[in-house]
Amino acid sequence: MRNSSDPVPAIVEREATGEILDIFQDIKEITGADVVNLVWRHLAITPGALQNLWKMLRPIYASGAVLAEAKQFRCNLKLPELPTISENALRACGVDKLGQRNIKNILNSYNRTNSINLIGLSAALAYLNKDEGIQTANLISTSEEPLLPLPPLPPISDLDHHIRQLVGCLNDICEEDGTIVASMYRHLAYWPGYLGLVYTALSPYSSDGNMKCIINLVRSEARSIGARLSSQLEPLESTVSKETVEIIRSVLMLFIKHPLSKMAVICGALSLATPAVK
Repeated sequence: MRNSSDPVPAIVEREATGEILDIFQDIKEITGADVVNLVWRHLAITPGALQNLWKMLRPIYASGAVLAEAKQFRCNLKLPELPTISENALRACGVDKLGQRNIKNILNSYNRTNSINLIGLSAALAYLNKDEGIQTANLISTSEEPLLPLPPLPPISDLDHHIRQLVGCLNDICEEDGTIVASMYRHLAYWPGYLGLVYTALSPYSSDGNMKCIINLVRSEARSIGARLSSQLEPLESTVSKETVEIIRSVLMLFIKHPLSKMAVICGALSLATPAVK
């Protein structure tokens, strides 16, 4: 059940079975996401990792605490101002109104779920690292409009060579590790012209410290929120091996520090710069 086309080993969502499938469906139902984020699918390859981490985190997801914190986090986020992409530019690049609507939906979906996972996983990492948090009351559940279905995530191997290269160049912007290719760029590869516009808008930030400064602030803020939420978590089962705990910790550190923090900023900025269909 491993997907060799993913940038890191992971369970293919459509091939998941049994307990893994049940957890994937539960994650989607609670978070409102249409697809299962790579971090969860990557954890699923280690026996017991996904099951035990989700058991730890599920209560603060289901209570609405993570979703409410993530929504407030997005509202408070000071994003870099990218040039607005006009509808004329989209049409010239071959993006019709249906494509524009799908692009906007993809951006909105990733923008919401990136923040939800960033906050939730930061809480788990804070707990595992024994970061000191501030006791806080459970937050009231927040309500948001349901996310619309997304088109299938294309495997990297299915993309034309020049589009694959463009996805790689986009992923390199403000990247410090390079292990993981952000899924959002792959999802947007259905519209190569739009990816070209995005690269033009983002490429100046490759050597600009402002974007990286914002990303660092996002990491710091997510860590603070996660430490506060961690006071509501119960420990992992005592039967979980030290090796599995360390794998969980390393996966959390990788995804929090790199794709989730980075894309919370970039996806948010692109969502503001891309117009909705009138």
